[in-house]
Amino acid sequence: MRSRGAFIALAAMVAAAAPAWADGTVYRAQGCGDYIFVGTATGFSVLESSGSSGVKDGDELRGNVADIGQPLLFDTTAGRSVFARVAELNLTRAEVTQRIAVRCRAPSGEVVVSGYVSRSTGCGNNIFLNTPKGYAILERIAGGAVADGDTLTGPLDQPGRVTVEDRQSHSTLVVFVKDVWLSKSAVARKMTAACQR
Repeated sequence: MRSRGAFIALAAMVAAAAPAWADGTVYRAQGCGDYIFVGTATGFSVLESSGSSGVKDGDELRGNVADIGQPLLFDTTAGRSVFARVAELNLTRAEVTQRIAVRCRAPSGEVVVSGYVSRSTGCGNNIFLNTPKGYAILERIAGGAVADGDTLTGPLDQPGRVTVEDRQSHSTLVVFVKDVWLSKSAVARKMTAACQR
């Protein structure tokens, strides 16, 4: 009888020491670039992926999405592994709605914005774009060279990874939109920090 009690106590300790496992349902991924918003039993989590995970709204994710870090995730709806990092967790619906408004494009479609390159020479992968709404800062990921004065067109209205067209060279570039709608003074400070004279 004593050994049975010890066994039950040991099983309880092992269960308590085991990590909590929290699966989730994708609340929003469409139009969110590298971000995946997941609903869990304890609230909402924000995941950052490579942008090529193929996760869709409503997909069921198996894995621990309720702890900060890089869990092993499996999308049971699509039947594939998902590589993402849990960046935020335990958000309320109001908090996650606010983050979606900032990081995701409207489901009705992307807003195409055009602007001219104010500065890219001597700025590494940074491209400073002047648009009618203000300045945007882009980081070139792939594609050809961009010259100062070129016109870029694409869905540049929200931060995230997008494809844009250079009208002068008729080439496409993959860029990451880092900042949008900055003032002239704000972008001048960032140019000074990022570019060589």
